[in-house]
Amino acid sequence: MEPISRAEDPASNRTGPEFHGLAGWPAQPKLVPVVIVWSHGGNHVEVEGSFDNWTTRQPLQKSGKDFTIIKLLPPGVYQYKFIVDGEWKYDPNQPAMFDEMRNVNNVIEVHEYVPENLEGVSGFEPPPSPPSSYNCPNPVADDYAKEPPVMPPHLQLTLLNVPPALDAHAALPRPQHVILNHVYCQRGQNVQALVIGTTTRYKSKYITTVMYKPKARRRVLDNPSLRTDA
Repeated sequence: MEPISRAEDPASNRTGPEFHGLAGWPAQPKLVPVVIVWSHGGNHVEVEGSFDNWTTRQPLQKSGKDFTIIKLLPPGVYQYKFIVDGEWKYDPNQPAMFDEMRNVNNVIEVHEYVPENLEGVSGFEPPPSPPSSYNCPNPVADDYAKEPPVMPPHLQLTLLNVPPALDAHAALPRPQHVILNHVYCQRGQNVQALVIGTTTRYKSKYITTVMYKPKARRRVLDNPSLRTDA
């Protein structure tokens, strides 16, 4: 059997580029390492998700108090769920969503790593300020005679200024974000102490630290010989 010459080959009439070998296959997406963590206890923890169409379960390795696994995934959005001691569970501290069956699954979005090009963003940097802009004149007597600027009212919403609740077990209101990481002094003269406090936030918890120092009181001398008449 003689091979068909190129002139007689029907495929030779096709238009478009010719691909030879592996060059014709589409490029495979880059895999990104993703760490999946379960930190809510258990003896045996597995994970199953949409990264393989919910077909296999992979055990997590215990590391201290947590269970972890590293998966290589292409960029995309994936749903997954944990199997803890044979029971399906999701992590409430991680992003979650409902699926078509109204089940709650954790969700993760994998982005392709793009190395930062520092030279590419150098053109967006603002020009340096001239040294003359930092030469402020010295304050004069009129500057000290002015009233200080009024403090914004929302900064007075610190927990030190919240009226005491009638119920001793009532929960305090959630602090507003504008008062975080500021130091406040308690208003009013009904407390014989200097009271200051600050509120910080860690994830979804708020921590208020209060420090106080008793004020010095004047003692009345009972010895008549030490008293002076007006």
